[in-house]
Amino acid sequence: MIDKAIVALSNTALFRGEIGHHLVRAAMVFTFAIFSYQKWFSFEAHQIRGFIEHSPVVFWLIPAFGVDGAAHFLGATEMLFGSLILLGFWNRKLGILGAAGSVVTFIGTVTIMPFLPGAWASEAGGFPAMYLPVAFLVKDVLFLAVSLYLLQHDVKRAALEIAQK
Repeated sequence: MIDKAIVALSNTALFRGEIGHHLVRAAMVFTFAIFSYQKWFSFEAHQIRGFIEHSPVVFWLIPAFGVDGAAHFLGATEMLFGSLILLGFWNRKLGILGAAGSVVTFIGTVTIMPFLPGAWASEAGGFPAMYLPVAFLVKDVLFLAVSLYLLQHDVKRAALEIAQK
């Protein structure tokens, strides 16, 4: 009985189309938009200072540009990658660039976790019990996976378009 229900459900428009993929792409565009917007305000720059300083990828931004300049740099790259992911709805090659940039972005944020001082709650046994700064970064593991999914999807679609020429 459950098998028949699964087969019937799989034949509905909801499961035959690309709605899940489109929602994932739209969610990434929205996420980049709201996070990049924040980076243009000094209060946000000072909130993310510790993340930047302990990042093995972007630690150099504050010495190079100052706290606000580092946040602006990150905001500009996030807006760029989000815009390219948005354009990926219509142009797979631009989507590939956006997804690749997104992968780099979230590798950068995920790699902060081991270097953030006082991240793990020792009174709860340490890892995996975490304090808020690391908990904030844990979501980026999911965003990294989504970025890889979008990159894979766009590369496959672009390759199909190229093969059909």
